[in-house]
Amino acid sequence: MFLAKRYRKQIFSLALMFSVIFSGQSIGHAEDQNSVDLIPTMTSNTSPTGIASANNIWNTENDAYKAFDDDEKTSWHPANISSFPYYLGYEFPTETIVGKYTIKLASDMTYRHLEAPTTWTFEGWNGTNWIPLDIKTNITGWKLGEKREFTFDNSKPYKAYRLNITANNGHGNTHTVISELEFMQGNAEMPDPDPDPNPDPNPDPNPDPNPDPNPDPKPQPSGDNALLVIKMISGLEKEFELTASEVQDFIDWYNGRADGRGKETYMFDKDFNKGPFTARKDYVAFSKIQSFEVMEYTN
Repeated sequence: MFLAKRYRKQIFSLALMFSVIFSGQSIGHAEDQNSVDLIPTMTSNTSPTGIASANNIWNTENDAYKAFDDDEKTSWHPANISSFPYYLGYEFPTETIVGKYTIKLASDMTYRHLEAPTTWTFEGWNGTNWIPLDIKTNITGWKLGEKREFTFDNSKPYKAYRLNITANNGHGNTHTVISELEFMQGNAEMPDPDPDPNPDPNPDPNPDPNPDPNPDPKPQPSGDNALLVIKMISGLEKEFELTASEVQDFIDWYNGRADGRGKETYMFDKDFNKGPFTARKDYVAFSKIQSFEVMEYTN
């Protein structure tokens, strides 16, 4: 029977959670969602979804969508008889938060590094105006085939984003070439998915600037066994049946990590459902734990 003693802790963060199952040296891990390209592989300026656009192209072989087709052998570039600024962008089907983008150069032809963009503004369309979100000046030293990433603070969703280019890496004309352009979430602050429906109408005008992160800093499980339930930021819940000493080991690790000590991940050694494996281990990342609960019981 479960005894009604429970311990809770909460933290919030944007970082990678991974689970690892050992079989020899075989390891699997979740993909970092902050680095996933939000634009699908484009096969035209309007397929499969969204709209790729540019204010100038050399010809149809260098159309805007060529920078979003996930093929480094193709590229977008305008006619070199034109003049700056050039823009290259993508419109999402719905408003989307972007906080990171990458630029990759073409790897062919010896002078292509001179056609890299060096000065530009990354902008979001609010329905009326283009809003500057990231401004870069004199980003030089590009090499053939090089890919660079740029992260900025943004918590507002926009329908469309574009790279507005005003200078290149030294090409005699205004010629500019981009092989691939990616838009990502990055470290963008996402809107609260579960806002408080009844916020305090009279908040404390002088809140404690250093609130205690551990209102119950050292809970001591006292039962013979316990069920540890860990809720991840992703919404996933993990359950572990542990002895009191194993729960205490986890709590000690958690408190230490909260103070900046110890490893980022904690390993649970699973001794059930091993199947053909000699061992099963589950690794939980501290920065992806939203809360945990300990429910003690006696056999």
